[in-house]
Amino acid sequence: MKIQWLLGLALCATMGAQAQQSDEIVTVPAPRLTIDLPQHRYYMDDSQMRQFRGSYDLANGQTLYVRGGGTALYGEIDNQGPHRMVATKHNTFVALDRKLQVRIDFSDNGETGGEVLMALPQRNLATGEITEQVVRLATR
Repeated sequence: MKIQWLLGLALCATMGAQAQQSDEIVTVPAPRLTIDLPQHRYYMDDSQMRQFRGSYDLANGQTLYVRGGGTALYGEIDNQGPHRMVATKHNTFVALDRKLQVRIDFSDNGETGGEVLMALPQRNLATGEITEQVVRLATR
């Protein structure tokens, strides 16, 4: 009986030592942000779009400008150039060139929140190739 206990303890110690000595690296990929055009656009008339026009201070210090007339809406971050946008939901807009996605949330207490996704150029250091990376900018 004592031998079985000793063998059991030795086996547990060996398994514990193997678990501690393991230097395997586990990589957990983060979800990749994308800006996709909708299959079906969400229809808004001028009065609905008018409530979204204005400027919004972003958490990174930049400003989002939403402008337009009629049912045409344009979004621009600082002076980086306007992007024509279409509505995808009652509060979400995507640029036709897939460079900008904006969600604007109005709360009952007058606060404005939401999310801004923007495609930014990125250089691959290994190849020198310039691709785009979508980054998240949140409104205040």
